[in-house]
Amino acid sequence: MITSSFTTTHWWIAAFASGICLALAAQFLATSPKGRLLTALLPLAGAAAVIGDSAVRDYEGDTPLVLYTATMLGLTLCRMIFAPYLRRQRKVMLSGKPMEPITGMQCALFFITFTAVVMAMAVLL
Repeated sequence: MITSSFTTTHWWIAAFASGICLALAAQFLATSPKGRLLTALLPLAGAAAVIGDSAVRDYEGDTPLVLYTATMLGLTLCRMIFAPYLRRQRKVMLSGKPMEPITGMQCALFFITFTAVVMAMAVLL
């Protein structure tokens, strides 16, 4: 593990930085001021989900911070991996046409990619 020597302070810094990375990566998806605000709030929604899940599972110490960091970085990496598809969808949307509906195969591919990225982040962190 790359981060085996991380202290709690290091994990807080990593969690904060990964949340900012996701908020910046998601800004591309927004086309209105309201959308930009909502995408900026994604890291807070992720934090609430991880905190709630960690409380239910009695996780203590750095575990919630590690989970949060892995998830935020995983979503950011998925945004980068799927950039061509998202760019194409954005062009369609901005042209006034309806977006292409996501197919079952695309949904499965995203889920598999996201799972693989988060697992890789968890192993590497």
